[in-house]
Amino acid sequence: MSRALVHTYLGDRRGLIDAVQVQIVGRLDTWVGHGLRRATTTPARLRAIVQGVLAFVEAEQDAWGVLGASGGFDHPALHGVRARWVAALRADEDLDEVRAQVAVSALLGSAGPWVNRGVDPAAVEAALAPLLRDDTDG
Repeated sequence: MSRALVHTYLGDRRGLIDAVQVQIVGRLDTWVGHGLRRATTTPARLRAIVQGVLAFVEAEQDAWGVLGASGGFDHPALHGVRARWVAALRADEDLDEVRAQVAVSALLGSAGPWVNRGVDPAAVEAALAPLLRDDTDG
């Protein structure tokens, strides 16, 4: 691909990086979306998000690395995906938004190391599930 073609469609290097980040975030959202569309309860939605993210990271380690190395975790496309996942966790319960945000953020922030160490997705789900429960009543 010529430089002129890249500049015509993407502008500059930042435009190229942005386009790559958008593609990676889109694939991540697709991996999670497959399970999330079938999930009907908060625990099932959490399971779908955890399993989708960890499966994506395992299958697409290079893409995940590019996302991290290029500042993609702060990309507006990922902010939108995170907001949809938080909304999904809160869909049918009076769940505090901050708790849902913490769970999603913890997952995205630690998914790479967890996959590299072979952490069981069920263990991740079990660790995040208490964040979604309101234990202030007792």
